[in-house]
Amino acid sequence: MPTIPHFPPALWRGITFDWLWVYRGATPHSLQWSQEIIVPPGVFFVEKGRVKIRANEKEIDVRPGHAFFSAPGSRQQWFAEDTHLLSVGFRCQWPDGLPLYSVGLNITLPGYRVKRLLEVTETLFTEVHWRKKEVSYREGTAEINRTLQAWSRHEAAFRLWFAEYTAVLEKNHIHPTPRTRAEDRRSQHLRQWLQDWPLDRALDLNEVASELSLTPRRIHQLLKDELGTTAQAYLDRRRLENARQRLLQEDVPLKEMAFALGFKHPPHFTAWFRRHTGMTPTAYRLGQGQEGA
Repeated sequence: MPTIPHFPPALWRGITFDWLWVYRGATPHSLQWSQEIIVPPGVFFVEKGRVKIRANEKEIDVRPGHAFFSAPGSRQQWFAEDTHLLSVGFRCQWPDGLPLYSVGLNITLPGYRVKRLLEVTETLFTEVHWRKKEVSYREGTAEINRTLQAWSRHEAAFRLWFAEYTAVLEKNHIHPTPRTRAEDRRSQHLRQWLQDWPLDRALDLNEVASELSLTPRRIHQLLKDELGTTAQAYLDRRRLENARQRLLQEDVPLKEMAFALGFKHPPHFTAWFRRHTGMTPTAYRLGQGQEGA
């Protein structure tokens, strides 16, 4: 059996966490494949129904009583009618912004092999949502004001959950993706450039490539290998996160938001947002829907 890698505490202290959601409830868009979407790492348990995932040119069938361990990157998803999930989503990254785990995921495991993880996921759900029995994806991703004590309990619950999550991965020989200094610098520069790219401008990959002394083809390869995505999908994810946040937190006219995100015509923004989320910006703002797994 391969040895589990050990690293000094200073390396682990550099890892950043962003807890995105824990929810339990029905899924939307039954019996149709979604558009290709960008997802963070996470786990969902199929409590009822069935889920199919398309990622990295493979189709994965997740049956009731099984868990799916999602890799960061792009995928499509399909839900049977009346599918219910218990789901956790998060980001966990090296200091350069690359995901802690990027190899070996997008796997499904039967319930008997993840029994302890299911128990701590149920505990996490209760800790975060108290007496609620079901919480939609939208509710699960909503920002909630908390006291310092409540925030501390919330953070501790996620860390305990993450410890069990890593234990399951280790048992299946999935370990943190090792980084080298050269990889860190190269990937950090590329990611920072894309992170700083103005959202109201169409992506000019030739400009990015010239600035970083790389070819556009090499940029595509790096992003695909290390982040599981493309440059355009990376920029779309930034636009989508910005749109979601502004829709929930600001009373900005959709026309103004569309222009700020690089859309010349508001209907194009509406169609793009619906393609990625399954609902219109107005419906999202009013809380008339929920999203994926």
